[in-house]
Amino acid sequence: MKHVVVGVGNEFRRDDGVGPAVARLLSASGVRAEISDGDPVRLMEVWEDAALVVVVDAVRTKATAPGRWYRTALPHTIPAASSHGFGVPEAVALAEALDRRPERLVVYAVEVADTGFGTRMTPAVARAVGPLARAVRDEITSTPVPLTPDS
Repeated sequence: MKHVVVGVGNEFRRDDGVGPAVARLLSASGVRAEISDGDPVRLMEVWEDAALVVVVDAVRTKATAPGRWYRTALPHTIPAASSHGFGVPEAVALAEALDRRPERLVVYAVEVADTGFGTRMTPAVARAVGPLARAVRDEITSTPVPLTPDS
């Protein structure tokens, strides 16, 4: 397998659904994309045999600029906390300990404002979904294809 995109998050926790929203948009355009709740074992199963894994996850930072995203290739980290109790960095550490880390791992961390109950993202985070999906597509291919007419 060449690559996989993993949208980490919970679609029923407002802005925490940004990772799954990006994954759904990419999947609809033909990209192999999976949705994960961040469980480390499931993440390792999804990225097994992938040369490139791109993870999209919600984070809270001190800067508090909802909708802004950061790109990093681990082991470098974003100065933030995952919106989940057990975050992607911990899953990567476990994968390294088990010698199951992907060849190349890129993380797009999206600043969020509201992770309360509900299915609607805040406007700033919702506006970031289309441009972020295009950035992820650019990450995995040299010929970007428009995702939707309005994105």
